[in-house]
Amino acid sequence: MFKEHERVMYIGPTIHGVVRNGAVFSGGIPKTLERLTEEKPVMKHLIVPLSGIVQAKKEISTEGTVAAVAWQRIQALSRGEILEILEGGNT
Repeated sequence: MFKEHERVMYIGPTIHGVVRNGAVFSGGIPKTLERLTEEKPVMKHLIVPLSGIVQAKKEISTEGTVAAVAWQRIQALSRGEILEILEGGNT
């Protein structure tokens, strides 16, 4: 997805108890976010290297782009779905 030493930003909707929009990570992403990304691969489009943040934010605002669709799909997840994923349930 990205280089482990690379600083990345999550540009998706805030997921309470997991990640906030605009959170920056270096040395990898938190385990909870990693688990969600494994179960909902579309999230990968919302974790971007800081070097590409300007373009990624433009894409979030452009209807029909992969990033915009990813945002909508993640925003549509219910709290129950998120908890099920984090607790190890299958979706």
